[in-house]
Amino acid sequence: MEDHRRSITVALLAGWLLAGTPAARGQALDQRIPGLFGGTLITTIRPGVFEGQPLQFSQQFNSLNAELSVARSQEPIPSASGAFRFQWDDDLDTFVRSEQSLGPLLAERAQTLGRHIATLSASYTHIDYSTLGGDSLSSLTFTQPALSSGLINRLPSLDARFKDDVLRTQLNLGLSYDLLFLTAAYGITDAIDVSMALSINHVHMNASAVTKIQNPDGSPGDVVFLTNSMGALDAPSGHLCAPGDLRCATDGFSSSATGTGDLFLRSKWHFADTDYADLAVAGVLTLPTGNADDFLGFHDPTFTPWLIASKTFDRVSPHLNIGYSFRSNQDVSQAEWVAGADVRAMRWLTLASDFLGFHATAGPHDDVIQSSVGFKVNPIGQLVIGGAFQFPVNRDGLRADVIYTGQIEYTF
Repeated sequence: MEDHRRSITVALLAGWLLAGTPAARGQALDQRIPGLFGGTLITTIRPGVFEGQPLQFSQQFNSLNAELSVARSQEPIPSASGAFRFQWDDDLDTFVRSEQSLGPLLAERAQTLGRHIATLSASYTHIDYSTLGGDSLSSLTFTQPALSSGLINRLPSLDARFKDDVLRTQLNLGLSYDLLFLTAAYGITDAIDVSMALSINHVHMNASAVTKIQNPDGSPGDVVFLTNSMGALDAPSGHLCAPGDLRCATDGFSSSATGTGDLFLRSKWHFADTDYADLAVAGVLTLPTGNADDFLGFHDPTFTPWLIASKTFDRVSPHLNIGYSFRSNQDVSQAEWVAGADVRAMRWLTLASDFLGFHATAGPHDDVIQSSVGFKVNPIGQLVIGGAFQFPVNRDGLRADVIYTGQIEYTF
């Protein structure tokens, strides 16, 4: 009798709503994860008793852009301080290069470029995110009740065994960035300079998800089913749905977007020199020229004031940058700091080490701390080539195991 009842139940199962249906052409990346399985699966226990079950795990990723606004800041815009500073020498009647390091790659120093000095630079950064809140992006697991509390309360005692069934979703997510910054800076006076940077970004995102109906102990659920008419898509090894398994569903996608990111306008004023620190203030205005729905930029303008302190002691030049990015709620405001030092190993070689902190004051409230090591070389003339590698100190937020940055700069 029970087998007969199960057969009737399976025959009358409601279809899987939109599952496996490809996203509409041009669908924004921020809708890809919430759109997995069409956003809703239909569960049922017997003929006439079924409901659309929204997948709750997608709600967590509705805030993915907020997470990314914090994560993108892990790659600050390239330093516009310039590798060289030239000062007028009355005796020689010409500009003379100052004896200082080639400068940091990810931080600013208080010294400005110098009057009528200009720099052009290009930098490339690759970020391949690997964890979210310390959990591997390749094996995220989410669990929710297979039936809503409202339906459970309406079930007769005969069907009470269904109430413990859960939907367990395993998600394998990949997310990577390639960012190209084009920067120009110019010294208006010996104490004031300005710069502009435009980013050109490429983001790639892929995911495969498997949702199964199970008992809390991981065994198959009772008679709460999902139909899987689309068959199994690519999913993590060991979690593919078997043909005809009505307690299992899969979906996935692979998408990318390329375009201009945001425009960064910066000005800096070097206002004081003391025995222990040279001081400057700077302001960075970010204009949202990138498509935020495709994770290429921010939604709204951002303003970030900075206090900059640095000093050269023989070959060592410590520096400290403290700022706060005022952003909209969609983009998440955050406090930021960079502390470290660069060392003039040789006239043509500078080594640098930094710690970077990003502390979101809204949204995900992530506290991101990174370490960085880098170098700059001056192979010829006023050409400088540099590189930096960032590593996570903690695992808050959306993080990469390593962030690679390369830069080329020329001073006029």
